[in-house]
Amino acid sequence: MALETINPQTKLEADVVIIGSGAGGASVADVLTKAGIDVIMLEEGPSVPAEQAPETTAKAFTVAWRHAGITAALGRPPVAYGEGRCVGGGTEINAAIFQRTSDELLAEWAQRFKISEFSPEAMKPYYDRAASVVNASLTQGPPGRPTDILIEAGRATGWKTSMLERSQRGCVGTNACPNVCPTGGKQSMSRTLLPQALNRGLRLFPDIRVRNIRLENGQAAGVEAEARDGSAQYFVRAKTVFVCAGAIQTPALLQRSGIGGAIGRTLQMHPTFKVIAEWDEPVNAHLHRHPLAAITEFMPNQRIGGSVFSPGTFALSLAEDWENRKNLLQRWQHFGIYYGMIRPRGQGAVRALPILRDPLVSFRLTHGDWQNLTEISGRLGEAMFAAGARRVIPSITGHPGWTTMAELRRDLPLKLPPGRTNLMTVHLFGSCPMGENTQACAVDSFGRVGGIGNLVVADASLIPEAPGVNPQGTIMALAFRAAEAWLAQGARNVSAAA
Repeated sequence: MALETINPQTKLEADVVIIGSGAGGASVADVLTKAGIDVIMLEEGPSVPAEQAPETTAKAFTVAWRHAGITAALGRPPVAYGEGRCVGGGTEINAAIFQRTSDELLAEWAQRFKISEFSPEAMKPYYDRAASVVNASLTQGPPGRPTDILIEAGRATGWKTSMLERSQRGCVGTNACPNVCPTGGKQSMSRTLLPQALNRGLRLFPDIRVRNIRLENGQAAGVEAEARDGSAQYFVRAKTVFVCAGAIQTPALLQRSGIGGAIGRTLQMHPTFKVIAEWDEPVNAHLHRHPLAAITEFMPNQRIGGSVFSPGTFALSLAEDWENRKNLLQRWQHFGIYYGMIRPRGQGAVRALPILRDPLVSFRLTHGDWQNLTEISGRLGEAMFAAGARRVIPSITGHPGWTTMAELRRDLPLKLPPGRTNLMTVHLFGSCPMGENTQACAVDSFGRVGGIGNLVVADASLIPEAPGVNPQGTIMALAFRAAEAWLAQGARNVSAAA
């Protein structure tokens, strides 16, 4: 991709500035550049082309992930979460799974949050467009042993198991999804929408951090930014600002800019509980694709799936309880990493604090969420034994693990200890929920920030609640929708002001 660098002396102006280049920002850029709008995009992270993809997860964490891979939402227990910070955002470091939020949830959200023009029928064309862009498809060929384990578990338990579509075109199965795809087979934003938008005139500047949105006379006048290393300061003037920085950074930026209300008060996520499971025979999960199946019997509130496996990610799992688990490293080829994910009822918050560069993030699980996690942890262990595992070790510090199904059953219902349970997520949303229900929503039905007619949110922040599925498809659909609504209702203002 032909990216640009900013000269501090250069005066930068555009019809629209987009903050963030992930699924939301790239989708907005696609819509606007097709319409001939002059667009500047600012991305805090670097550009990491396929030919420069990090060779290991450890290197990828320092290059393409925020805070070297893991940040924590405070709570009991804290929930570790990951964010992409590079051109293409989270689409560069996710597993490329493409799913649609169920029609039932879309209809429920439309009613409860009073979201205009949000029926399943209205959203279908946007989902279809997103699926076409990334070539969402089932993977051809033998899926590999890590996938077979989930299929066998579903068959043995009688639980429904579904094959997963992925954003791919010519994927060769390097199992390097979290490292930035080294072949270009994963159809991330840097392989799809961003190159197309650049060919239409998008000006994309990486390594630029937006500090705040400048407001003049109650409207967005542009953004104040700096080189990521702090070496230079910039002001980019624009007639409209699209904030697409993700569920953590978007509300933090809006708050730093003096915009409050419900912004950042309703963070949602998919709390995820993992196990490491061992088999007698080598699984060699590092040689196979990310597991391409999921146990979907209990969706949308629970799902069982498999994680990307490498020596590095396995070592991270052992590090939760290194003293008791370090001996397992010798048999790492015999292990797989699997998870249970829930839709929580609890909420979190994102709060920008004076002076500090990063926001304070918290999340509180409800009693019902703990019950849900307890249930899915038991089902996850049962699934592993059903697929022939010889040992299953839950993500609980100090837990010795189970070696038989009988041991697991004696432990059920598993009492998850808040002080020793290790939860994580890579699915974040809901920090600026959309809709006309002013008591519950932070922006209107199309992402417009109340009272500021030329400031629009278009990313995971808009998703009102945890969808129970991987969110990239929904993020893209909502961003297409927000950009088209702006074109229909706001572009006239741009032309009039020009």
